Order: sequence, then C-alpha cells, then structure tokens
Amino acid sequence: MKKRIETVAELGRIPDDIRKQHKGFLEWDTVLSRRDHQTILQIVIDGRDPMAVDSEEQPLPTLVYLAREKRPQYNHHFKAGAMNALIRVSSRISNAPIILNVDCDMYSNNMDSFPQNFDNLTTNDLYGSSFDVINKVELHGMDNNGGPLYIGTGCFHRRETL
Repeated sequence: MKKRIETVAELGRIPDDIRKQHKGFLEWDTVLSRRDHQTILQIVIDGRDPMAVDSEEQPLPTLVYLAREKRPQYNHHFKAGAMNALIRVSSRISNAPIILNVDCDMYSNNMDSFPQNFDNLTTNDLYGSSFDVINKVELHGMDNNGGPLYIGTGCFHRRETL
C-alpha cells in the first residue's frame, strides 16, 4: 500500500491499473462531473475481513470512499451535507462509535495535519481557501487547549455527539 500511495503522489494521478480496480475511480470516467453525479460508494477496506491486517498483523478499520450525490438544482450544504452523508452511510456499514472524516484532497502519506494547505485553488482564491491570515497571523495552529485548530477535516468524532 505504501508503494501505491507514493506512486500516486509522484504521478499526481491514479495509475490506470489501480483505477480499474476500484468502483469509485471507474465511475468518474463517465459523463459525470464533480457537481453533478450519483452517489459513489466503495468499501476500500472491510474491517470485518480477517485478512484485512497491517504489516504487524493488527486488524485494519473499515475504510470507505464516499462521494455523495450532487445535482446542480439542489443545495448540497457543503461540509454539513458531507458530514450528514458520512453519518448515514457509516451507520449502515459498521455503526462504529468513532468516525474519522477526511476530505478527498487530504494526503494520506503526509504526517503534517496542520496547517491544511490546498493544491487546487482557483487563480483568484475566491473563497480565501489558502488561510494565509489565519495560519500565519491569527491562530498559529493552536486552540485554547494547545492542540491544532479543527477546520472541518482530519478529525475523529464520537457518533453519539453528532
């Protein structure tokens, strides 16, 4: 898995042989767009599978790729809509007490979780996604408890609190 992640990071895209193995990647090859598509759901790692173990033979948790349905005529409610979809789908798959939410643009092989920076910004950074003022001036990555600021991704949530 480490080699596959490094290959994707180096190429900047998913290689064709890996793309063909996963339903979630295959469905993006049709006439779909990121703003107009059906739900795409793929269980990447099934935590119930006894063969799903790491290099130290420890069981892996269930890992799911979810692209929720989006249609141009309906408001998708951004992060709140994504979290609602995550709660609904994960309750049917495992109903685990802990949920990890990670955005699709996160790097799984980068140990730095803060500051979150983006590679896919628009030329004008219309939505202020670079967070320059917040990251460099206002918060310095710390909350009142000395931990990193939660900015909507890369966090574990207790199901009961959501």
